[in-house]
Amino acid sequence: MDAMTVNRFDLQRLDVGGLEKISKAFFNRFGSQKLLGEQFFVDLKGNCGQNLFEKLISRCGYENNGPGFFNALFSRVGCQREPIVINHIQIPTLYLYHLLETVIPGNHLHAVKTVDQLEKKTVITADDKPKLQAVIDQFPVRLSDHVIRQSLVSDMVAKQYLPFIEELDPSGHVITFDGHFKAGVLEQMYQNRAIFLLDMRCPVYCRFCFRKHKSTRKEKRPTPEDVKAAAAHVKAHSTIKEILITGGEPLLNRTNLETAINALVKIDHVQTIRIATRSIAYYPDLFLKNNSDYIQYLLKKNAQCLIQGKRIEIGVHFVHPDEVSIQSLDIISQFVKNGIQVYVQTPFLNGLNTEGKTLGRLFSLLRQAGAKIYYIFTPCSPIHGTKEYWTSISQAFKAVKDLRANFSDRCIPKLCTATPLGKIEWHTSGWAVEEDLVDKNYTWIRTPYTLAYFKQFICDINQMPDMRVNSKGTLDARFRVAMGDDALFSGKRSADKPPSKSPEPEISLEEINAIRSCLLTNISLRPSIDQTSSPSISRVHKTCLEMDMGADKAAFEYIEQNRAITDVVLHYREDLASAVKTLGHRIEKLKAFSHITCIRLCCRQFNTTPEIFTKSLIEILRKWNDLSISNPVRIEIETWFLLPDEILARHGEIAGKLIQNGVNIYANVPLIRGVNDDPKTIAALAHKLRYSAIEFHHVYVAGLDIQKKYNAGHPVDPQQVIDIASQVRKDCSGREIPLYIVQTPLGEIDFDSRSTVF
Repeated sequence: MDAMTVNRFDLQRLDVGGLEKISKAFFNRFGSQKLLGEQFFVDLKGNCGQNLFEKLISRCGYENNGPGFFNALFSRVGCQREPIVINHIQIPTLYLYHLLETVIPGNHLHAVKTVDQLEKKTVITADDKPKLQAVIDQFPVRLSDHVIRQSLVSDMVAKQYLPFIEELDPSGHVITFDGHFKAGVLEQMYQNRAIFLLDMRCPVYCRFCFRKHKSTRKEKRPTPEDVKAAAAHVKAHSTIKEILITGGEPLLNRTNLETAINALVKIDHVQTIRIATRSIAYYPDLFLKNNSDYIQYLLKKNAQCLIQGKRIEIGVHFVHPDEVSIQSLDIISQFVKNGIQVYVQTPFLNGLNTEGKTLGRLFSLLRQAGAKIYYIFTPCSPIHGTKEYWTSISQAFKAVKDLRANFSDRCIPKLCTATPLGKIEWHTSGWAVEEDLVDKNYTWIRTPYTLAYFKQFICDINQMPDMRVNSKGTLDARFRVAMGDDALFSGKRSADKPPSKSPEPEISLEEINAIRSCLLTNISLRPSIDQTSSPSISRVHKTCLEMDMGADKAAFEYIEQNRAITDVVLHYREDLASAVKTLGHRIEKLKAFSHITCIRLCCRQFNTTPEIFTKSLIEILRKWNDLSISNPVRIEIETWFLLPDEILARHGEIAGKLIQNGVNIYANVPLIRGVNDDPKTIAALAHKLRYSAIEFHHVYVAGLDIQKKYNAGHPVDPQQVIDIASQVRKDCSGREIPLYIVQTPLGEIDFDSRSTVF
């Protein structure tokens, strides 16, 4: 059946027997609460195992009546872009996509030039077809069969890819700013990393894209010689450590991609090659066709990079959970299980994902497959044709606050704005200073960058966007954005002045060793926010529980009864190798609970003796780690560091081996006054963690027991934290940036530069 028949399926010709067969197979394989959501099973009154499809059609009022069920279902598909509900049962979106892959098969790409072509491919809702044609003429439209199927079911998908008349609104900039330094395919916004634009085409065009203008899409396709010239520039500038390969869709131009990787892998100072792709969301067939040829190709290239001490990472964009498909989860899982880390960055878009609940569902699904949650970008680029997506910064703060309250700390992204000067993380490395006096559509945003920083790689500083130097010598950027709440304007505040100078405590090497020993050996559970039934567990968040090795029957009963818990952090005092058997028993019990998605082993011993992670132990961890699509349970390693000189080559070797087996390792760092609370120390620590393939998770500003002991009377000055965050943002890759956290009796909260004391 062709896509042009949407909204008028020939119900008499549906292959009911075939649909029943694939439905039973779908629910037998993918009928889990982690994948389909707990509410679906609540509505069905329990998990029905092998008979889930039969239970579904029965609860929908069609017991033993497959034809009636499918007629009711397909009479709604294409007629409404909202959840399909039959007899109060919401049909899972993933199941609908699976059915449509049979009823409307194909994995083709479509360049849409006219409204008539669009109407044949999908459902349009615009009454004014001439205006819609004007949109298509100004901003190109490309669709995949995958997106066409999804857009029949979900308005949240349709709003991202199908043209709409409001795109003719001329508000905003004509075209986006494209880097402080540009030469051929190379763009550079930062001293230590560069962008390679390998191709401006995409399989599908997102309507909110900052490169959406037709003139951009029609740019001449780069040649391999252009790519080699960009690589030569990188080779001549030893400060560049990372390359982001992007476009358009860089994977559409395999020749240029091959040229880029082959050239970059030979450059000593390049450490990481990041490939940005949206195709995992909107064109998964690019990866899965020809027996997953592209996945195998990238795994092979990563293996070549590893030999040279480098690695490939994949950056993906997802906006809404309705974009997540079985195929996209499969692709992410295949990469992660085989040693390529995948990270997620999400544009914050009006009408699509401005609620914490929506983002939480999205991030939970992707994290279960093995992806790391990285950025929320807010707002989207304020250029022509995107006004419908614009949001205020206050909306983003509200959503992240909801995320923090209701989802795992491992699902919390950095809240980031890409100013014309460079990215900032809100209320750590940057903040809103004041409204622009000339045009209130603009705001002055404090950034951590300086003129001296940019002069190191920009030929003509006079070509820089609107900016001004503030009292501390960093730059404020003038940016078109709505704050949404006057309380978010911080003014020309004390943060732009040197921090208050109280006497620095004298810390000897002996004292530093004592502090480090305390950090690594005094293992205890953090205070519980809830009264639990066992002293061996502590509920540190709605979704996270800490457990020691003495966990008893009451502890597991508590976990079973509290289904909001998704993460369990296991603490142990003995040697990890000695604890493996007991840990194995604990992990198997935890994996039996359908709501547990991640088990985190708190291994502070990794700091001192990473060699405990032998080949056999890593193999055990690999077997414990389950990144299956239907019922995943991730295994992660949590470790702690104090100073950069603690991180040695062997840490990187072991972390690399863990990653090659799909096991992620992340580090936390407590700020101790006089020991590591200065910007250069934390920046150096961030560099070393990144080089060693260890994720920098949290910097604890205050509240931990070790801080109460060693910072007593000398708390870390919040202004010093701002300086630390600014140094890390300016000098480090975005992938090196941690979240800055305060531990409170009620759980973790995000550090806020407007605070004055901790």
